[in-house]
Amino acid sequence: MGNPKRGEFEDALMPLMDSLYRTAFRMTGQDATAQDLVQETALRAYRAFATYLPGSNFRAWIFRILTNTFINEYRRKIHQAHSVDVAEADPGDAADLNPVNARDVEALTETLGDDARRAIDRLPPDFRLVFLLATFEGFTYKELADVLDIPIGTVMSRLHRARQIVRTELLSKVRGTSP
Repeated sequence: MGNPKRGEFEDALMPLMDSLYRTAFRMTGQDATAQDLVQETALRAYRAFATYLPGSNFRAWIFRILTNTFINEYRRKIHQAHSVDVAEADPGDAADLNPVNARDVEALTETLGDDARRAIDRLPPDFRLVFLLATFEGFTYKELADVLDIPIGTVMSRLHRARQIVRTELLSKVRGTSP
């Protein structure tokens, strides 16, 4: 008979595999790389499953492992930590923008397809992770703070700025202007 913890782990993990893959694909932009990221995440999670507290949020726990694995690989590739310069990331005067919400961005994303994906791909990595997990996976601010190990205020700020950047870029595409 197999390890009872293995069955418990698989029961918790399997319903999340599609969501993990979608997020990994959005992070990496490549099918094979996304599959590798999900496989590495599952392996790391299985090895660390003894540290998982039963009854806590397994989804947040596994997405934190996915995110940390992605970040570690990204940092390894560029051989240096990447810090976000807010002045570089802010495209113009935010006072000129209408209030931004997830439905606006999601509607524009569905309408514009490839343009939306390119706009999201151009987000700074710290903003992109928050944007992807909030917009496409439905994580709450608290869950994002737990998954990314950052304060809720930072989550809110990054998500707001990411939405502004994507919205500005997509609206400029619709209007035929450059951001």
